[in-house]
Amino acid sequence: MKILSFILEKNVLLQSMKRIGIITALALIMTTLCLVSCTKKQNDVVISVDFDKEMWRRFDYLNATYNVKKAPMTADLVLFVTVSESFPDIYPYQDDGSLTMTMTIDSPDGSRRSREYKFRLKDSEGNFKSEMVDGYYNYELPLISEMSFREAGDYVFKIENKYSKDPLFGIKRLSIKCLQTKN
Repeated sequence: MKILSFILEKNVLLQSMKRIGIITALALIMTTLCLVSCTKKQNDVVISVDFDKEMWRRFDYLNATYNVKKAPMTADLVLFVTVSESFPDIYPYQDDGSLTMTMTIDSPDGSRRSREYKFRLKDSEGNFKSEMVDGYYNYELPLISEMSFREAGDYVFKIENKYSKDPLFGIKRLSIKCLQTKN
């Protein structure tokens, strides 16, 4: 009788331990899922354009709307650009090999920020500052480091080609990415 009682007590104890183990495992899984979903960063492409015939006309503005889902948010804005060998040497005068553009951002609260950028894609001797891959030169260039998106909503981006001659030749692709650094 004592042996049967002992076996039954062990069985009850094992079942209790299994329940506790299952509950603990479920709690760990739920906690992990919550932490992962809470720390998911908003890394997105704001705008991406493949240029027809590798040319960007002077007044062909690039427009995009970027939706910030959770604010405040801090992010780096990075420009990715791909150019060909003809960038921008098709004109008869000497050029410094720069990509010049203006980026304007309208915030949901009605404020606006605008800045002109000049990126030298070639060195002083006219050589590209990037290695050629499959016939193109690729660049990753910083636009705004740790930009603060103070409120959720739509941010409207406008990119303007500021190259002095029309059109700018040799530009294959341009994209801007928003890489979240902080919530």
